[in-house]
Parts: sequence; structure tokens; C-alpha cells
Amino acid sequence: MTVAIERVDTLDRVLLSRCDFSFGRPARAYPFDPGFETPRAARMIAVARVDGLVAGYGVCQRSGEAGEIRRLEIDGPHRGRGLGRRLLDEARGWAAELGLAALRLETLADNPDAARFFAHQGFTPAGQQGDALHWYLPLPR
Repeated sequence: MTVAIERVDTLDRVLLSRCDFSFGRPARAYPFDPGFETPRAARMIAVARVDGLVAGYGVCQRSGEAGEIRRLEIDGPHRGRGLGRRLLDEARGWAAELGLAALRLETLADNPDAARFFAHQGFTPAGQQGDALHWYLPLPR
């Protein structure tokens, strides 16, 4: 199995439509996020490929002195193979290049797999608003 993480300018909606990011919930149309449209200097998009095929992606957006992880999604059959960690490492590298102080993100409160993953990666809970849990990770400068 060959894994590659690459930064890209845009996401290929056709390739992503072949992936299952549903976590057992009813699948929805391709997720739009403002982070996809943020000017390139203030955002990073990375794609994980397994044997050349898209298996996940991450989108980060600069928000003041922090990087906000807008999306980090892995195709169902590829979960548990370290792709999320590798995409998160790419986000950390991007934040370090910009000299950012922290990474932030939110997950759904009813997604315990995401909560375990981000806690294991060093994020700490930073509150809850409605059905969204907020997470925070300070970065070395």
C-alpha cells in the first residue's frame, strides 16, 4: 500500500463523490465549506491518496493567530490506517510555516470516534455550543 499526502489548490468534487465520509449517517451531497473558497494564502487543502486513489482530505483556514481545521475526512474503507494522523501532521506543518499559535476545530457532539481521535492527537476540549464540540491544540513556536 502506497500512501501519499499532497497539498492541492482545489478539491476534485468527482473524486470525492466516490468516497464514503458518512460515518453510518445518511450520505449527503458533497459538503461545501467556506474554507474551500478562502484565498490560497490563508488556507491549505491536502489530499490523502492510497495507491493513487483519493482516500481522504483536510482543509485548514487561517483565523487570526490560529489555524482552523474545517474538514478532516477519511473514506470509510481507509479509516484506522493512519491517514487522519498524516493529514493532521500536514495541517500542523502548514500552521508552523505560517507561525500560527494553535489549531482549532469542531466536531459533532455525537461523534465519539472523532472525539477520541483528536484527544489522542493532543487536542483538548474547549467547550460545546449546541451540537458542536470545540477543540484546541497549542503549537510550539
